[in-house]
Amino acid sequence: MDPEAQRLISITDQRRLLQYLELGDVERWLAQQHKSGRYRIALDHWHPQAAPDWLWSVGLPLLSLAEKWSGKRRLIGFSALPGCGKTTLGQWIEAAAKALDLSVQVVSLDDFYFEAKRLDEAMRGNPWGVPRALPGSHDLGLLQECLETWRQGENVLLPCFDKAKRHGRGDRSGWRRCAADLLIFEGWFVGCRPNADLTTDEPHLESPLTPQEMEWRLKLQPVLAHYEPTWNCFDQLWQLRATDFNAPWRWKRQQEATLEAERGVSLSNADLDRFIRMILCSLPSSSFHTMRADVVVEVDPDRTLRRIHLPSSTQDSPSSDSLTG
Repeated sequence: MDPEAQRLISITDQRRLLQYLELGDVERWLAQQHKSGRYRIALDHWHPQAAPDWLWSVGLPLLSLAEKWSGKRRLIGFSALPGCGKTTLGQWIEAAAKALDLSVQVVSLDDFYFEAKRLDEAMRGNPWGVPRALPGSHDLGLLQECLETWRQGENVLLPCFDKAKRHGRGDRSGWRRCAADLLIFEGWFVGCRPNADLTTDEPHLESPLTPQEMEWRLKLQPVLAHYEPTWNCFDQLWQLRATDFNAPWRWKRQQEATLEAERGVSLSNADLDRFIRMILCSLPSSSFHTMRADVVVEVDPDRTLRRIHLPSSTQDSPSSDSLTG
């Protein structure tokens, strides 16, 4: 990444984002980032062609929040569809925070999958044949217990999940200690709530929902309600919102091609197709387009960040007013 390359997020969007986050004047904030040199920290974690907006409009504002909240336990939800770049972002945030002596840890909803036997029971019969990832595959009791202990200021052990175990079906694989002040909690349906809009009219789908897919879509709505106590714990919710709901087809294929080239392992084409179909069918697309997020950053199919949207209640100050970016 070239942090000095031209950015597409407008200065107006950037200004309103910083005002909304109470991080001060944009010119002063930019000067501080340049003077400190922090914008050049851990750049090796980014792809060489990654757009600098990822750094200036997402990564650095999150680090600035970590600095602002230092010594306080804060939880940020981070929602993004698979393959868009949130894993790379998380790796950079942890590396940069460590270099800056900021107390930040990125935690994935994926790490809270049930252990093998119960996970298989929860996923049995789903029409996509996926071994995990759907609502209902997570140990929410353990998740709430961990978050409550952490929020009280204590160190906590968080589970780890190894997706390579059991020939790719995955299983829990130990624990890691967390004593961070700021937790960034990421996942593909983080922030999604039960949705009354269960229409089968989904123009983005190459083929219509099958009766079995519709049955599971209906089945998952009450399951989402069990996740709401976790969503309600967030101090803020950020969303990378795909401008094209079919983008995961492109993103995941690119991601798997990279894994194959670098590690010699990847999902089969059939498994990949089933996984992406599940992402696009299991929850209504409106669940993502209408998510009640504090910060929404639009991401194009080529992973370009275009615009920032903030809550409508702050339209006049300091939020977005139909910005063109």
